[in-house]
Amino acid sequence: MEVTKLVPFRWPTAWSDPKLLSLLEGSPIGCLVASGSPAGVVEAARKAGLTVLEWNSLGAAPLAKVDWNSAAECLTITDLVWPRVKPVVRDRASSGPTGGPWIDSNTWVARLADARAPGKQIWLAFDPPKEEEPPNEAAYRVAVADAAAVGTRWILSLDEKLSQAVAAGNAEAVKTWRGILATAAFFETRSAWRAYVHQGPLAIISTFAGDNEFMGMELLNLAARRNLQYRIVDRSRMASADLTGLRAALWADADPPAPDVVAKLAAFARGGGLLIVPRTAAHLFKGEGTLDCGVPGYELRTFGRGKVAAATRDWDDPFFLAADAHDLVSRRYDPIRIFNGPSYWTHYSVAPGGNRRLLQLVSFAGASRFPGMGRSNEVTVRFTFRHSSVTLYRLDAAPEALRPAKDGNNIEYQLPEFAVYAALEVKA
Repeated sequence: MEVTKLVPFRWPTAWSDPKLLSLLEGSPIGCLVASGSPAGVVEAARKAGLTVLEWNSLGAAPLAKVDWNSAAECLTITDLVWPRVKPVVRDRASSGPTGGPWIDSNTWVARLADARAPGKQIWLAFDPPKEEEPPNEAAYRVAVADAAAVGTRWILSLDEKLSQAVAAGNAEAVKTWRGILATAAFFETRSAWRAYVHQGPLAIISTFAGDNEFMGMELLNLAARRNLQYRIVDRSRMASADLTGLRAALWADADPPAPDVVAKLAAFARGGGLLIVPRTAAHLFKGEGTLDCGVPGYELRTFGRGKVAAATRDWDDPFFLAADAHDLVSRRYDPIRIFNGPSYWTHYSVAPGGNRRLLQLVSFAGASRFPGMGRSNEVTVRFTFRHSSVTLYRLDAAPEALRPAKDGNNIEYQLPEFAVYAALEVKA
């Protein structure tokens, strides 16, 4: 089987007994990532039909050092975070003035990798935190779901305490292990979702490298934390980028676009889109007149049937740029709205052909040890597009059709409680 279709598992170094391979029976794991594992384990794994890869053969690297032109079947990214809620620190660098839940997630990294290497399978390599109490079962399931919701795979990795307890047959540890495997299996049985394209009303355009690395990458990270749905456009692929269906496009780089890109962005705005540009590119999109702008720091200009929001000051803080972008685009253009779900990380994608849409929600509350992060029983979802039905998928539960409820002119759906993950498949 192709490596790209396999669920990888980092074989614990302490598991020297080949009999422990029985722990994988009936699971979706098809690939062992080993680091000097005993020959007996490797031989037994291959006889059992498993693919065995040495860690050093993966070419694993941090995002900024990944070889995007590699011929490898999978690209493995390191230096990632453990997906979780972190304590709120009220400063500009961490939480911003709203002081909302601070969620660490790797999904923006995975989506950027997909934009840079379309068609490649992305593996995320990160280990459970070592400096604190080991993660609970919900935390492990969140780690699996956080990667799978954007079509990537986490190289499953156990903390030392859990791996020893599982090997010893500890009942609670084995339960956690089975929960991890069940979560991975859930996504493998719905592999068609990986072909869905992540969408949103805003395109974020950048090289995401060099002088633009910090602003571009942090903008993706912070926009995702705001649940601002966006499409990533790598500047090197701007010539072939499809801007159809977008409400707005944001040129995130300080250096202005080249003439051919200026023409493409101008055509987008003249056709009815909103173009957001930095102060350094404002002179390239002069427009015909000015309008009142409710977002400080921008001059709003008419531009054909669309508009240009030109910054009047340099962008120096990605947190505020993400907030500005959301306000300029306007939340009324969000394809989905979530109410009372502060601990949810949302992912919106569309199936090829557009006849199905998918909203995935990863809940970090169940894995959180911080007060105030309990699950809400009053979470509702509103779709701003026409649709005929909504089916709910949860871990460890059968799919169920959701009944719509009317709130004025809006159709909403109240979600039943779920601990880690839910998906709403919406049919046109």
